[in-house]
Amino acid sequence: MRNWKAAAVLSVSLPALVLAVAGCGTSTNASTSKPLVMSINHNPDNLTPGLGSLAADDGPESLLNAPLIYLDQNDKWQPDLATKWTESANGLTYTFTLNPKAKWSDGSPVTPQDVVYTWHYYTNKNIHFTYVTGWNKVKDVKAIGNNQVQFTLTSPYAPFLSTVASSYIVPQKTFSKWTANQINHGQYDSSPVGDGPYILKKWTPDQELDFVPNPYWFGPKVKIQHIVYRIIPDSTTAFNELKAGNLTIGTIPAADVNQAKSLNSQFNLIKPLNATYNQVTPIEHGFLKDVKVRQALDYATPRSKIVTDILHGMAVPAADDQVPGGYWNDPNVKPRAFDPQKAAAILKADGFTKGAGGYLYKNGVKFEVPIWTGSTSHTNILIAQVISQAWKSIGVDAPVKTADWSFIFGQNGPQFNGKMEALLFSWGQGVFPDDTIDFNSKYIITSATSPGENAEHYSNPQMDKLTVEGTTLASKSARQKVYYQIQQLEHSTVPIIFLYWTKSEVAVSKNLHGYQQTVFGTTPVWDWSLS
Repeated sequence: MRNWKAAAVLSVSLPALVLAVAGCGTSTNASTSKPLVMSINHNPDNLTPGLGSLAADDGPESLLNAPLIYLDQNDKWQPDLATKWTESANGLTYTFTLNPKAKWSDGSPVTPQDVVYTWHYYTNKNIHFTYVTGWNKVKDVKAIGNNQVQFTLTSPYAPFLSTVASSYIVPQKTFSKWTANQINHGQYDSSPVGDGPYILKKWTPDQELDFVPNPYWFGPKVKIQHIVYRIIPDSTTAFNELKAGNLTIGTIPAADVNQAKSLNSQFNLIKPLNATYNQVTPIEHGFLKDVKVRQALDYATPRSKIVTDILHGMAVPAADDQVPGGYWNDPNVKPRAFDPQKAAAILKADGFTKGAGGYLYKNGVKFEVPIWTGSTSHTNILIAQVISQAWKSIGVDAPVKTADWSFIFGQNGPQFNGKMEALLFSWGQGVFPDDTIDFNSKYIITSATSPGENAEHYSNPQMDKLTVEGTTLASKSARQKVYYQIQQLEHSTVPIIFLYWTKSEVAVSKNLHGYQQTVFGTTPVWDWSLS
């Protein structure tokens, strides 16, 4: 997932005191056995299903919740809450059989009525969801007997499994007692009730989240009795904790890859390609509305230098938003070569002239585009500085500005000030091709609580048509052709400036067994064990 999922963030302020969540007869081994320790770079902003906007939410949420189905590390759908499912020949109906043993973490059964309620929950316009793509395609959800539920769609929707069926289900009796405003303000976070393999035992803001096994978990028995997510904003600090043996799994920052060999005695090193790309989002105000201007900035962005000098080769230059080498990726779409002379020529032909300070002006307006990124993201800051200098060389004033992500993506941040701004961050669309919420004009965000991810305010009728078409075609090969066209349109119109796809150098303790990681994800947590 994305380091920052973008759009709405921090709808709830974390309490100053430790958040202790009452256990339900948890295992006595939890306090004595060796914990699995990982790190995240920020407090989760929300653990309520559908409301979280930070990547820091993803891991904790996955421990607390079980969707109907999940995608495994081999790109195959597997049963989770549902034991099996069927799709009608016309693509309009999906029927799921729920695990009869499924219970919530408070001991109450998971019922088809909970799934029906979840449909109403995700379509409640008064709740500030970050990502509910696909639920608007659902016409009806009905319970069938004691353990089946049937979804009826308004029209065939190809990404149904990757959007709706893989969403987290919520307990009706817990959520129905709250107003939308209470849900928006994190009422659930004080005592989360999930159907996943773990429960939250304790949350100490700015320090850690502690998880122990859910005594009512209905799936494969978990072997690890204590999982800790430590909150470590600084990547160098996290790496030092990894070297000290205080983390079980950790990503080695690009700046420290040369030190990776020092970990070999304690860790196995893996280098998966992530389904995450780094990007510069030019918010389309002023000059940035002009596609020629965006093309010029793309030519003036030194991707290869960034990959070589800052990332030490731990990345692949990006041309579009589909995973390189994957089924949906058009191999004929290539990143623009770094060519500042061509960039300058495009801007000159577009009416820009050099003025005071050697900067470009048009109609008396200076071409100034601040580049914003997270204040604790050292690698992003270095990248922003390189891009800033490259853009300055063609006459664009691009000062680097840093702030907490909660400000950058918040209502008072640069997304919504109506000025020419650029945001540098990473985005994890995953391995699925649907990019409707990113580039369809229906999903242009106008406030921090707007649904969608079109932060750049990009609007193109052809893109709108193609993104809709890509979700409705039943034929996989026909969909591939559509997504090829989308990538070609991304390249020609530059809604965002794609920088690179990340490769991770991940250190995994030799004491951790059963853990595998691919571009599609990891093995499920119940496969993991510690020695």
